[in-house]
Amino acid sequence: MNRIIVLRHVESEANRSNVGLGRTDSPPTELGLRQLRATVEALTNEPITRVLTSPLSRARLLAEAIAEDHQIEATACDGLIELDVGELEGLEWSIVRKRFADFLGAWRGDDSVSAPMPGGESLLDVLKRSRPLLDELVADPTEGTGLLVTHNFVVKMLVVHALAMPPREWRRIDTGLAGITTFRVADGVPAVVRLNDRHHLNGL
Repeated sequence: MNRIIVLRHVESEANRSNVGLGRTDSPPTELGLRQLRATVEALTNEPITRVLTSPLSRARLLAEAIAEDHQIEATACDGLIELDVGELEGLEWSIVRKRFADFLGAWRGDDSVSAPMPGGESLLDVLKRSRPLLDELVADPTEGTGLLVTHNFVVKMLVVHALAMPPREWRRIDTGLAGITTFRVADGVPAVVRLNDRHHLNGL
């Protein structure tokens, strides 16, 4: 692939409720469906030839709509599923602060990427399972654009990996809902040409 797009999913019910969200298959909201349509339109002229997606519906429905627009199939990949947040799933942050103070201390520290969610994954776990998919697209000599549709923490890990940044710098990457990040690939090296672009959502 000579271009790769990494795309975060659209708004889900859990995003709107601002609760911990990992593997729960929270469906898109009405705003999320409008974001979906706007994102499909924004990418309609991209020469997308491969689409890989998280199996969760907030990502998969977006990936399938883009794939259909390009007359190809979307492939679900478990490596693109969101961080397993374990016991934090579905909790409001006021509750998380009370129940998991020790974890939050580690999460805010210098080695946050190694700190597993209580009963769940660490960010290094996410990087280990997701980066082979990005690396596969980077190494693919086929002309065209590859698309990965995924989630907040996966996007952060893929971007720091693509840019050869230390994983601990993940907080320097912003990832808005339906944000578009694009890499140009030359000689097997990805370079960012667009990061977390959400201009296509203006007016929603």
